[in-house]
Amino acid sequence: MKALLAAGAAGLALAAAPAAQAATLGGLHDARYCEIIELRGQLPNASATVWNTIGLNRCPAKWWNAFDAGELATERGALAVLLNGPRHFLMDSVTASPGRTRNWHGQKLRRVATIPIKTAADIQQTPYTDRVVERTNIWRWKPGRTVYELVAPGGDVYTMQAYSQIRDRTLKLKDLRTLGKRLDLPPGWRYRARRLRGPLAVAPLNGEATIVQDELQNTYQLQKAARKPGRRKRRKVSVEGRSRMVPGEPGQITDVGTVTGSLGKGTMALTGTLAEGRFTGTFRLLFKDGSVYGRAVLPFTIADGRIHFRGTAQLVSGTGRFRGITSGDLQVRDDNTLDGQNGVLSVEGYARY
Repeated sequence: MKALLAAGAAGLALAAAPAAQAATLGGLHDARYCEIIELRGQLPNASATVWNTIGLNRCPAKWWNAFDAGELATERGALAVLLNGPRHFLMDSVTASPGRTRNWHGQKLRRVATIPIKTAADIQQTPYTDRVVERTNIWRWKPGRTVYELVAPGGDVYTMQAYSQIRDRTLKLKDLRTLGKRLDLPPGWRYRARRLRGPLAVAPLNGEATIVQDELQNTYQLQKAARKPGRRKRRKVSVEGRSRMVPGEPGQITDVGTVTGSLGKGTMALTGTLAEGRFTGTFRLLFKDGSVYGRAVLPFTIADGRIHFRGTAQLVSGTGRFRGITSGDLQVRDDNTLDGQNGVLSVEGYARY
């Protein structure tokens, strides 16, 4: 359900609403809000409905803290309910097509989005990975405001639209200028604060907004992409690399290394777990003009004093030159010594980018 925190925090307009009904709501800078997200149905036909307090109330603490997600799911006949908040907006205003409202235990919330949930991956949340949400609203900042941004490899820029008090209840607006010191940014990413010389409008592209979250569940929307949208070509992927295990989080395997091949020359970082005879995890590839994020499932065997991985990987998203990259199953071979210090890997298949 954690990924729905990102999708919910991003949604403020129903894409199906007529453009003529769009209205502008101001006074949002540092305004507190909350969301209730209902999950209904079964995969691959599940959906999440997002209800938001925007323009209706400021999410009173006593009212919000009285909710129990399990009890609310039973009351609503939903598969599950996620309580997403409190959060604080950072823009000054939003132009959107308002949805209908309903009463939730004495406070009104507005229906702002319905999100299709097709796979288990749609319910997982990984910091610094793209999620696309269909919507039409436009965020607007006044000249002179300070904005807080993530700059991804290749020059893509994401602007923070809301900060969260879910993981850190003490987080305040004044703390955002130095937030970068707290974040565990992926290789090649950086955080910055800058003061606007003119107005800023952040809008979806063709009805789709691309968002990411950091590990504190602060939410950012893609504001500038180095690569223009367009049809991606099917290309051969052939990558070779070398890796070694390094200290990581307890219970996790972390490898770093270098890669060469059809995507270019770069570095890799892979994190996951070993259980039931397989490695399951995620990886990031960093190049001078962009980066790639993916997932891998690699069954392994041990023979001749070495560990042998044979499995598949999928390329999920990218930044810079690789924005829009996707793939089906790529074939992965990885052979390493038992101490994890001498990995030799190869990846073969096709991707669109």
